[in-house]
Amino acid sequence: MFPWVARFLGRVEVRLVLSVAIIISLLPFDWAAAYDPLFLGLFGLEFIARALLIFRGEDLYTHGNKTGVTPTEAEIQERRGWQVPRPLTLALLFFDLLALMSFLPSLISGIEDTRWLRLFRLSRMLLLISYWAPLVRDVWAVLSRRERLRQVVLMGFIVLALSFAGAVVIDQLNVADQNVVDFTGDDEIDSRDEGFWIHLWWAFRQIQDPGNMLPSPGEPASVLVSVALTIVGLFMVSFLIGLGTDVVRELMELSRLRPPELKGHTIIVNIDLSTQQLLHELLRYSQKLVPEGRLSLHWLEELLRNTRRGIRSARYLVVGRSPDPPDFLRQPELARIVYRQGHVDDETFLVRTDVADAQRMVLLADLGVEDPDAETIQALLTVTESLREADSDPNRQRPTRKRLLIAEILDESNVPAARAAINGVDSEDDGSATRAFVVPSERLIALFIACITRRPGAGRLLEELLTSHGHELYTLFFSLPGLGYVREGNPDLPEDPGAIMGELIRRARSLPSGRRVVPVGILLETSDDEEARVHINPEPSFVGLGASTLDNGGGRGVSLTGVPTVSEVELLEQGALGSVEPHEDTALDRSGRFAQDEDESPSAASSLTSAATVQVPRCLGFVAIADTFDGVRELAEDLYDRPREAIPSDPAGAPSLPNFVQSEITPLRRVLVCGFRSGTVSMVEALIQAEPEAKLLIMVASEEARAAAWDDFDAHTRLVERGLLGGEHGRFVPRRKRPWALEWVENGAPVEKVIEREASDEPHIRIVTGDWSSSRRLTKLPEGFGHVETVDAVILISSEHSGSDARTAKTLMKIETLTQKPRIVAEVLDVELARRLRRRTAANKGGRIRVYSIQELRAFFMFQSVVVPAFDLVYAELMGPWGQSFVQLRPDPGAKLEGTCTFEELANCLSMRDQVLCGVELRGDNGQSTTLHVASGGEHHGDRIDLARVAGVWVIARDHAQPIRERA
Repeated sequence: MFPWVARFLGRVEVRLVLSVAIIISLLPFDWAAAYDPLFLGLFGLEFIARALLIFRGEDLYTHGNKTGVTPTEAEIQERRGWQVPRPLTLALLFFDLLALMSFLPSLISGIEDTRWLRLFRLSRMLLLISYWAPLVRDVWAVLSRRERLRQVVLMGFIVLALSFAGAVVIDQLNVADQNVVDFTGDDEIDSRDEGFWIHLWWAFRQIQDPGNMLPSPGEPASVLVSVALTIVGLFMVSFLIGLGTDVVRELMELSRLRPPELKGHTIIVNIDLSTQQLLHELLRYSQKLVPEGRLSLHWLEELLRNTRRGIRSARYLVVGRSPDPPDFLRQPELARIVYRQGHVDDETFLVRTDVADAQRMVLLADLGVEDPDAETIQALLTVTESLREADSDPNRQRPTRKRLLIAEILDESNVPAARAAINGVDSEDDGSATRAFVVPSERLIALFIACITRRPGAGRLLEELLTSHGHELYTLFFSLPGLGYVREGNPDLPEDPGAIMGELIRRARSLPSGRRVVPVGILLETSDDEEARVHINPEPSFVGLGASTLDNGGGRGVSLTGVPTVSEVELLEQGALGSVEPHEDTALDRSGRFAQDEDESPSAASSLTSAATVQVPRCLGFVAIADTFDGVRELAEDLYDRPREAIPSDPAGAPSLPNFVQSEITPLRRVLVCGFRSGTVSMVEALIQAEPEAKLLIMVASEEARAAAWDDFDAHTRLVERGLLGGEHGRFVPRRKRPWALEWVENGAPVEKVIEREASDEPHIRIVTGDWSSSRRLTKLPEGFGHVETVDAVILISSEHSGSDARTAKTLMKIETLTQKPRIVAEVLDVELARRLRRRTAANKGGRIRVYSIQELRAFFMFQSVVVPAFDLVYAELMGPWGQSFVQLRPDPGAKLEGTCTFEELANCLSMRDQVLCGVELRGDNGQSTTLHVASGGEHHGDRIDLARVAGVWVIARDHAQPIRERA
């Protein structure tokens, strides 16, 4: 309790209120005396709290220690405990008690004559100074430094010496008509104007204020002295201004060493090219927390709920290595963000940034060092251990909600090491109040580029989902401590993932508030308590929900495709089905187990029961698309509060809608990759997984770069072989008879398959050297690739080296002059360059060329890591080629589109094909341009969709254009 009281008294707002109250209480007016009862109560509470802190030894929290520097936790711990204060402190406390008693005469009749007690109120002026002791001590610390103290003493000595010399000159010359000068300034010439001390005071005033110069040159000696002192005074004023400017600058530097006195804030460590975009996204997202509609009681309740569980009123602190904040923090939108210089390894880092009271801490990769991941892992070790020690202190108030630690890792192979660095930080029994997440940003960027290369138009959908604009993909964990939404226990849900998905869909379409929420998947439990498995778009089942189902099947337990709701694939994944084949009439009950038919033999029933009675993973939460998290929260509350039997049925009479066919995707038979960095390995792997017959030519600038790329592929393979790299990964096997050539094979593939690929004439990957910005090289690519127009796609990889963006822009212009055929996806560093190139290519090339800033993408992914826990699991599934992903559908060319429908009706139609509707593309009035409406049929949620304007729809489904590879 005591540290909390000390920090409360030390807040700037409390100091301001007490300072104003002290000043008003000292005013000698009758109206001020009328507030004595209020002052007695206010100062009485403050006196009691301050006395307890003084005897407790925790007043350092309030005013700082004797050095003027905010005390560390160790210093406070040494002084913590009941103790006898210093005599001077006790004396000041006694006079403060007398000042408090001075408010009694106005309350008790008969003691009005003791007005002399009011004199003790002046002691509160000392208390007023102590309230601002850190500022006073800062000024004294700056002025008392040896060099500056010498400057101040020298300036004072010069002023006194010149004043004395001027007075001596005037007095010793002893002019005959000296009385013509009025040295006293009283408009009278008398004997007082002849005194030495009068001359000395006049000379001193002449130096300090050049405006005191003699009005007329009547006396030559006085005029000469006045001119000389005025000239010296001008120099002294200039010197004083420069000294004051230097003092103010150092005071600002000292203020940056103090804690910002924030609580529930977000700390962003390290500054790079993506930090500015990240801050913009966070601030724009915080603006979305303001509810829509007019001012009302419900509006205020929703605002309070959003700010309490959201971004905590947009309080951010940025930590960098430079003593001066970056230029972008001086922008009006970012001016309120606090900046602190420091590093995680500094001893004062925890105190200087108020980490213990923060809600979340984001560790960005430090791109300025040789090994950014090593720096991040070291920072994780330091921060987690320091926070664990701080949380184990019994005298410190534990936060009501676990703080979040989010770390960016560039190389995916370093993710296990980063998680090992924070091992134990999430445990409930280690005294920590921190939950950590690791974000492999380079892998996510690689999957993004691979997805954009394969699917034209997917960039617009991903940009809206990844940014603060429009809708986002949210994850909601039911009872995971440390997140914005936490409930005790999980809601009563079926065991079958399909039944859970069906219930989420039905509940989302019947929310009381009318918010549109689109469930897209569920989060399942794994063997690792700190991990979750994302199951995107499980085949929905609407058994037992309402009077009718979406397919009007009368509540039958068979899915729309005629197979059991829990598919054989799911049971095979769990290793429980074996050789047992389900009966064609076999159904699943609400628990996810096979129901026995009346005519079925007991042996068959027992076989099916044993096959289907498996340990179904527990549902930890769900994934949904919404404009704000409030709608997702409302859906979760509905799962807890509304019984399943009370869910209304969906509309039965959906209109007859046209068929949709999958849009063509970019073929990937021959791909040219220009440039390389470590994350390119994941992109290459995703392209080969999407197209097993793809042939990729990777061109790097030098032999050193080729050797480095080869090492990255080899390191990836070794990690996969040793089981150190989880997820959908394979191995890159070198070709024995062909140098710098690699084959990609699935992890665990038999030796025969490797030999078969070895015998192939064309390997998957070939690494060559060359200048890809040269027209001669682009018209005659090595390894038989020929002209650049013969390849299906060109991918320009950026790097952190100087000149990378210029080479990319040059290559784009060269390819435009050579051919109009291949699809081009380019990476650059500069955000503005990427936007200019996108505007240019959108107007001329119809989307054939797509340019993205990797720093902007990194900012988008880190923004998602702040607002969406475990977002990387969801996006890796949706952008990867191995499972459910974003698929664009277009109306059947032979069908005539007419009439209107709602978003829900179109979603019902597509859900019968196991597709989740995400967005609708509508043609503009000119019939050429299109607009994308995510989770909406138009500009407003209530708008109906004009089918004649539908250019396509985006759904989450399995890509039927690619071979289906079920997971093991």
